[in-house]
Amino acid sequence: MDGGRTHRTSRRDILAGSLGLGLAGALGPLAGRPALAQTPKRGGTLRVALPPAPNLDPLKMEAAGAIAIVQQVAEYLVWVEPDLSLRPVLATSWSTPDGGKTWLFDIRQGVKFHDGRDLTADDVVASFQRMVDPTTASAAAAQLSFLKKEHVKKVDDHKVQFDLERPIGQFPYYTNVYNALILPHDYDGDWQKNPVGTGPFRVKSLRPQEGATLVRNETYWDQGKPYLDGVEIQLYESPQAMILALQGKQADMVLNASFIDARSILSDPDLDVVHIQAPEHRQLTMRCDQKPFDDKRVRQAVALCLNRPALIKGLFGGFADLGNDHPIAPIYPEKVELKQREQNVAEAKKLLAAAGYPQGFEVDLYTEQYIEVPQYAQFIKQMLEPAGIRVNLHIEPLNTYYDHWTKVGFGLTDWAGRPTAIQILSVAFKGGAEWNAAHWKNDEFDGLLGQIEAEVDQGKRAKLLERAAAIMNDEVPAVIGYFTNNLRPVSKRVAGVPGSISQFLDLTKAHLV
Repeated sequence: MDGGRTHRTSRRDILAGSLGLGLAGALGPLAGRPALAQTPKRGGTLRVALPPAPNLDPLKMEAAGAIAIVQQVAEYLVWVEPDLSLRPVLATSWSTPDGGKTWLFDIRQGVKFHDGRDLTADDVVASFQRMVDPTTASAAAAQLSFLKKEHVKKVDDHKVQFDLERPIGQFPYYTNVYNALILPHDYDGDWQKNPVGTGPFRVKSLRPQEGATLVRNETYWDQGKPYLDGVEIQLYESPQAMILALQGKQADMVLNASFIDARSILSDPDLDVVHIQAPEHRQLTMRCDQKPFDDKRVRQAVALCLNRPALIKGLFGGFADLGNDHPIAPIYPEKVELKQREQNVAEAKKLLAAAGYPQGFEVDLYTEQYIEVPQYAQFIKQMLEPAGIRVNLHIEPLNTYYDHWTKVGFGLTDWAGRPTAIQILSVAFKGGAEWNAAHWKNDEFDGLLGQIEAEVDQGKRAKLLERAAAIMNDEVPAVIGYFTNNLRPVSKRVAGVPGSISQFLDLTKAHLV
């Protein structure tokens, strides 16, 4: 494995991967060109196919299409690279003098907004105060719950201080949550009317529900970039429509695609797929406060029924990583070394009998109509049957499923990747957390989360995470069978477009060849 680096993948590489059980034998020397290796060529317009963008307000946007558009115009303090390192953007450096409760950020000098005004600490302070102000209803508020409006302060014109409610050892990563874009201090809430930022592209026109036309920012602070003259964005209602636009040469790239959708382009000699490891995964959650899943032996039995290598091969052609029933993905720098759980139906039957279910039981599994998730649910049904667990599938539209996903007894849910493991652990598995669909509570685990969140030292944090992972692997509030690779279909005339663990879009180095 190669730790999240971006790759260009051709049909040969995908097919090679489908013959194995993982990426190790598939990547080797790649056919096609590395995504970032070409000498940049200036000029031209890149045509990007995006999913719908229903709300372009940076504070409230949640849709991938809207996020991708606004990210070309406005910028963050930092950017999370594909290997999870942090790249300075509007902040040049950051530090904590007290082990993670106070953070100081130096703001880049010489940066101008598109309206000609200089970027200062006032703009950064105002941007974060808006995000955490309860009256704003920002989508970022839940992720920044440890930060109060009055605790974001200007030190001088180019230094900002964050006084957190509790120590957060990896706080700089939180400044790259998708709503944390830096806007002018007097932003009035109507971004579509006045789409001003500091980014590499300016807005020429916005067409609601259709797309946008962006042009190069000639005064961009990173001299020499961007390489493109502009970006033409078209919005599409479905992944299939985006892929068809790429195949029909109406688009040069697609923001992201599932392996199931990407398979249709593998025979096209003009197209490649940019792919990276990611912490994105699916959680098969079991209500620990309800029978039959209140007995951990039942949950362990469910986990033992799954043939994980077969899932990876069948659902992703090998382009995924094995999961071991915790969300600490292989891409994270804190490596977790636990014995990999393997399929063992005989042992699952013994556990079920010991728990009082010698004949198994019948259960309803609820899930969503989303990329490979319905196919995964079918595999789960088939793999649980030999142990006597009879599954009734309920595959629901996204809106229907998300109306009750934290209430069902047995649910299969997609989880997008986060740059740090604690960002998933604390919202999905902490006792009482809003998104704890398993309704699981373990006091030792919750105590570890507080220590992990506060720890600045990576080595110490790794040991804490390994203990937390061991508890989850034993208790199994959720089966986590795999971590996906993120796939970004592109034309071979496009270079310099990296992948992203969060499906963010960075076009600062994009160019046409």
